[in-house]
Amino acid sequence: MEMTTLVFVALAVMTLLGIEIITVIGIGAVALTLLTDQFPLLNISMTMFDALDLFPLLALPLFVVTGDLIAAGGIAAQIMRFSQSMVGWIRGGLALTTMVASGIFAAISGSNAATVATVGRVVLPEMKRQNYDASFSAASVAAGGVVGIIIPPSVAFVLYGVSTGVSVSDLFVAGLLPGLLMVAVLCGVAYIIGRRRNYGEVTPFSTRNAVKAAVDTKYALGAIAIILVGIYSGIFTPTEAGAVAAIYCLLVALFVTRRLKLRAVPRVLADSARICGLVVPIVAVALVFSQNMTMLRIPDLFVDGLLGFSDDPVITLCLVVVVLLIAGSVMEAAPNILILAPILTPVASGLGIHPVHFGVILVSALAVGFITPPVGINLFVAAAVSGASFSQIARFVMPYVVALVICIFVIAFVPALSLAFIKTS
Repeated sequence: MEMTTLVFVALAVMTLLGIEIITVIGIGAVALTLLTDQFPLLNISMTMFDALDLFPLLALPLFVVTGDLIAAGGIAAQIMRFSQSMVGWIRGGLALTTMVASGIFAAISGSNAATVATVGRVVLPEMKRQNYDASFSAASVAAGGVVGIIIPPSVAFVLYGVSTGVSVSDLFVAGLLPGLLMVAVLCGVAYIIGRRRNYGEVTPFSTRNAVKAAVDTKYALGAIAIILVGIYSGIFTPTEAGAVAAIYCLLVALFVTRRLKLRAVPRVLADSARICGLVVPIVAVALVFSQNMTMLRIPDLFVDGLLGFSDDPVITLCLVVVVLLIAGSVMEAAPNILILAPILTPVASGLGIHPVHFGVILVSALAVGFITPPVGINLFVAAAVSGASFSQIARFVMPYVVALVICIFVIAFVPALSLAFIKTS
């Protein structure tokens, strides 16, 4: 056990030093394989292959490419116009528009970074024209991107389902109401700040403009309908829905909006492949890492320790949420899900929490890490898109962080939000 502890200390140090996470987990997988003495090193390559040879995992690249096709095909601009017609007339309306548009975009792309980059490019120039503070604008865009992995479809839910065996379709259904709650909370914060600082131009609400914007957004709404209705009705699996949505968005971009030229399609696919090339290898080595931790009974020891800390399930659940919030602030969501889900899901079972509900808790809590330093990937993306400094964005994003943390505890202690449309018997 001393050697195992030493390995984990070394991995923590490497993570804090900024070494690539795939390298850290890969070294951990090799070290634990040698410590268990149960498998030859050849097992690592075999397990990595088996980890990727899963039909549900195909949904990951399909939803990534769908998001990229939306951005390239001009559908994102339609989403922004529709969102602005609905809430842009309120004081601080562009900040609220950002949140609503992020929620809609999330319902197609399933990616937080893609949501931040795409929405940011469209809304930030207009926020600058209306004299919004640049750091607040960037912070709002970063915060809106949090729902990118909560509102279905969600790449994070695919990873959770793959690592725990929970139905990805059920996770998609369960994420809808919590995702909408998070959008509403973010809108509330944006409204309060916008009103106090007198941000933006107030224009009268126009039913005519709202209807026209809704009609213009029909192609984006069509993509959402394909994904959500297809999955919820049982017509498609999440993977099949991703494939159909990708083809739909490609055809719209090429032949309807005509914003995407045929010669540019390979570039879009290459951009999507780069993102998948970062995530998928992490999935492979993380599952090897998890397998070896199971052989060393580390999840069992963690469960016993956490459940033994207090007899009160409320306190234990609060501790789990705090662990997830801290983990999300120091490491990216994908490796966190693949490492922590197999460890913490038994803890949740011991507390009587439905695995689908716990999946929503876990992903939602880790999502807050997207806007929490030092990792805060959304903050980096927002800084790159806006030109504002990381430190200033991190300061302005804190009201959103506090509101989302409160929201996570509501999601954790109100299971009906996650299980309202799930058969739990």
